[in-house]
Amino acid sequence: MSRALDEETITSLQNDNLPVIYRDIVSALCPDTLQLLEIELLGKSHPLPAGTNVLLEENSIAIPKTRLVQAFVVARQMFFKLVRNCPLEKRQDLQNASAVILLMDPEHLTAANARKRLIQSYQEGPKAELEAVLENELVFVDSYLTSRLHRHTKSPTLWGHRRWLLEVYRSANMEHDVVQDLKTIVLIAAERHPKNYYAWSHMRWLIQMFGVEGGTDCEILSLVKNWCLRHPADTSGFSFLLFYLSRPASSEHAPRIEASTMACKEVLGLAVSFKWTHESVWVFLRSLVASGDVKEDQRLFFLQGIDNILAANSYSSTTQSIIQGAREWCEKYQRKSHS
Repeated sequence: MSRALDEETITSLQNDNLPVIYRDIVSALCPDTLQLLEIELLGKSHPLPAGTNVLLEENSIAIPKTRLVQAFVVARQMFFKLVRNCPLEKRQDLQNASAVILLMDPEHLTAANARKRLIQSYQEGPKAELEAVLENELVFVDSYLTSRLHRHTKSPTLWGHRRWLLEVYRSANMEHDVVQDLKTIVLIAAERHPKNYYAWSHMRWLIQMFGVEGGTDCEILSLVKNWCLRHPADTSGFSFLLFYLSRPASSEHAPRIEASTMACKEVLGLAVSFKWTHESVWVFLRSLVASGDVKEDQRLFFLQGIDNILAANSYSSTTQSIIQGAREWCEKYQRKSHS
């Protein structure tokens, strides 16, 4: 969203009742119920009736961009009055103001840090109170990361804030469901913003921080693989899939070989059948085959598949160059495959 203000917006800042607009937006962003919000910003093509500042339907919120700018003016004034020395009774006011500021600007590091300090102020109190605050804050940041807000879904500040929250979670010995995070946060954010490096990097961190085991491992692999097959052009998704298949997850080597071989077979089969030309797919396949973590017969299928594609001569010269390059790279860097 552009930060430049047009004449109409400037006029509205002078004429409209800004405190009322701020109050309505805060009420929508900070509900009493603990649920993910679906937030959308409306342009001028979607005007609201006079006196209506926010559209609400269950957990869905629509806010006109002009109204958000107006609320931001109030939020900023309130925020900087409280941020340096916030009395206990004003903590909610500071939290509300920072919520509006971060909706306007997801890279507002001062607002994000203020929310961290608010949480730290609960760390010396009852554990139940801290847990409630952490749960509410996680829902807040997840709502911004998964809504249809282009800048927010790929915001390093918001993803970093989420990581910090989970570090506090762990220090407080609170349980956390990594698979649920993958389903409801990472995959949604990756859907909202293609090639979402920050979302997939966060998933790497989650696995390294909390670990996975048993059936959870298989579930994560299945979820990520299926997502990648639905988004073959998403290089960040395939990069994570390669990371997940290649990580030393078990002392037993055989399960990893089986999983890598099956993934290679499935991706290669669809790539050939649907004539996928995405470089992300062929970089994934060449890297997986060259790693030596697939069986020898699958490595031969990969090379034969490339030969068949090139022999058919039905692709553009650019695509043929990508596929031929995948073969050459694989042959140059391949490790010993497993029979």
